[in-house]
Amino acid sequence: MIDPTTTTAPPPEPNPAGQKSPLWARWGAWLHSNPVMVKELSARMRGKRAFIILTLYLGGLTLVVSLVYLILLNSLRSGLGAMTNTNQLAGKMIFGVVAGMQLVSITFIAPALTSGAVSAEREHQTFDLLRTTLLPMRAFILGKFFSALVFVFLLLFAALPLQSLAFLFGGVAPQELLIGMLILIVTAIHFCAIGLFFSSFLKSTLASTVLSYAFPILATFGLPFMLLILSSFIGSLLFGVAANPAMSSPPEQLLIFIGWVLVSLHPVATGVATELMLLDQANIWSYQLPLSNGTSMTLISPWIVFTLVTLLFSVLLLVWSTALARRKVKG
Repeated sequence: MIDPTTTTAPPPEPNPAGQKSPLWARWGAWLHSNPVMVKELSARMRGKRAFIILTLYLGGLTLVVSLVYLILLNSLRSGLGAMTNTNQLAGKMIFGVVAGMQLVSITFIAPALTSGAVSAEREHQTFDLLRTTLLPMRAFILGKFFSALVFVFLLLFAALPLQSLAFLFGGVAPQELLIGMLILIVTAIHFCAIGLFFSSFLKSTLASTVLSYAFPILATFGLPFMLLILSSFIGSLLFGVAANPAMSSPPEQLLIFIGWVLVSLHPVATGVATELMLLDQANIWSYQLPLSNGTSMTLISPWIVFTLVTLLFSVLLLVWSTALARRKVKG
């Protein structure tokens, strides 16, 4: 007779005292155990919609990159530039066009994934079922957030082969690609958090969707014009300060600091300023800006300020969304 105890697997050995699993492993285990995230990802990836969006997204990027390459090839054949300069220009343009189209895609796709995360549950009368479960509201909000963010990350990383074409032409350094991808990732986190906040704040999915689209579109396309007007105003003030030797340098430094902070709050302006900084001083961490009195001012790289400020604001939006959703359940 076979002893049944011999057929069972031995229990897992406990972790030695003082040793913990890595942070990313614990986060992965927590997300995998989140029923909201598993349900949302399963529903989103099992249908045809996700594959259609991914196909159209990559097809549009490929078409635009092909058009850019053909335009540059025609300019090369017409003798408008040297071979090396044209290749570098092609790499820069491909990198910029792909990053710009990815930003536009994030602006329109990220709000659509989170704008109805909470309000749609209330409209379908399924939100009240949370009162009868042991699922914390924080896990519900983070499950909705990360399920949308995973799909946006899929779109971003799926376009990496197109971004890598810039290395074939030259003119793009690896740190430029990493910083550009980081700016896109942080922007995606921010826009998903905005959509989730409006979905928790408003009862109507229509109103939440409108505001979730209005804020990223205004921030992405409307803010550059405001920054352009403000930069011209600051530039005129700086010219007046430089033209008057009697004025001290603190007003000039203050105006430069304000303009630098405003530039660091927009993804496009941050990317352009970081690129110009790399071309001028080949430094991705700081920038030495000469002043009119002969001294220089050290400025932190815009991508660092953009990353820290945007992530902090996104975390605050998630905490606020959790508090609003918890209040709706208790009410």
